[in-house]
Amino acid sequence: MVDVCATPKPSSAPAPPRPIMRMGTACVGPRQWQDDTVQALKVSRSLSRKTEKEREYGRQHDALPLIRDVLVRQSNTVAFGYVREVRVVVMKLREALIATNDEVKLLIRGKEAVQTTLDNIRKDMAMNKKCVDIRSTRPKREKELDEADKMIEMERWELGRQKEILELNLKKSKKHLILLDQSRKRLASVLDERSRVLDLICHSRNSIRHDHLLKSQLLPPGGQGQDSSRPRTSASGMMTPMPDSRKINEILARTANVSEDFLAAERGDKGALMRSGVYTARTVRPLAGDRPSTPPLDHLGPYTPEAADAIDESRELIGQSREIRSDLADAIDTAEREEKRLHNIVNDALTQRLAETITLLQHLSMGEAENRTSFNKNVRHYEMTDVSRGYNLGPVSYTDLQARERLDRPMVKVYQRHPGTNLPDARDLIRANNNLETSLEKTQKNLALLHLSNIKIKEDQRDKKAAADIDASIIRFRKKKADHKWVPENRN
Repeated sequence: MVDVCATPKPSSAPAPPRPIMRMGTACVGPRQWQDDTVQALKVSRSLSRKTEKEREYGRQHDALPLIRDVLVRQSNTVAFGYVREVRVVVMKLREALIATNDEVKLLIRGKEAVQTTLDNIRKDMAMNKKCVDIRSTRPKREKELDEADKMIEMERWELGRQKEILELNLKKSKKHLILLDQSRKRLASVLDERSRVLDLICHSRNSIRHDHLLKSQLLPPGGQGQDSSRPRTSASGMMTPMPDSRKINEILARTANVSEDFLAAERGDKGALMRSGVYTARTVRPLAGDRPSTPPLDHLGPYTPEAADAIDESRELIGQSREIRSDLADAIDTAEREEKRLHNIVNDALTQRLAETITLLQHLSMGEAENRTSFNKNVRHYEMTDVSRGYNLGPVSYTDLQARERLDRPMVKVYQRHPGTNLPDARDLIRANNNLETSLEKTQKNLALLHLSNIKIKEDQRDKKAAADIDASIIRFRKKKADHKWVPENRN
């Protein structure tokens, strides 16, 4: 018979269940009374086995007295990990913001260069208009369209085309500057929002490097344990690194010094880090190019879609800005080369026209000298012919004739006593005088024609001189204004 009143001895291992035996039939008590007692024992033993299992489960899973410190350290670790991941995101946002600022500066410089080139083009167009106005003051005979006028017109058309191209590029750069400014403001807003949790952490890049080394020492290779592609997210939205379950005891053993290691990393205390085993002789000097990885994208994590969109937008705009700056540089280079080429072409055409005008002036000078020589010779011939005619006519008064010059001198009278003995003196004198008068008239006409020719030569010479002076002044004007260091006149 089993002793139901015996107290079991305490044991660390659960006692095997004992069989319940029925009492003998010789009992005096009623059977129902015995059955109730046996049923109570069964219930008691069942509860004992259940409570034993629960007690064993509690010994394995219930919190220890140091749970507060462990939870604090784990919470701090989660917070520190989240903050450091946010710091990586903030670093990338700051780098994107700096790159956007630098690109804005470069694009502004390109825009200013385009504006400078556009101002030079406008000055060249004003100079071209001034050249046309100056050439319009030439004498009438010099206003006929020539190659220099065609070159000036071509320069005006080409400069207008380059001006339109530069204005389009300038408009494009201004629009892109607006987009870059909006992206910069968006980055600054996201950066300010992400930086709200970084009040108690160092913002330097070296600290990010220290944190990367510390994380590589504290966590197994792969960074996130068995499921590194999907980090664990708590209800509060904080991302917690999931350590390798096979090494959980080793990591928990190191957890005791996690806070101290993080604080040492924040202070940049290499001695403390080397004492803790985070730094070694090989890792004291950070390796170049070893950068922390970007946290995974998560709406409630460190790397939000808004931050990713802001960074991607800035990268895309920076790429477009580089293409625009390349287009601006090409347009400026083309405009400057075209400007110099047109300037040289027009100057060469004007110089050639000036050389031709001076050559004609020299020929006109030679022709004017020949005309003057011919005029003087004809004047001398006229005077000599007039003197000869006077000699042939003889004196005005008949009484002034000598006896040998008279037509009725004694020799002639004696000769004319016979018939048919007329002398041709009178007829020949009359014919000679008529010829001399005709020669005088022709010489006088020639003198008049020479005088008219001399007048035309002088007029042409004067016009050529004025045209040469105008072309020379235009060439000097263009060379003087070629450096674009002048202010165009304001036309009201």
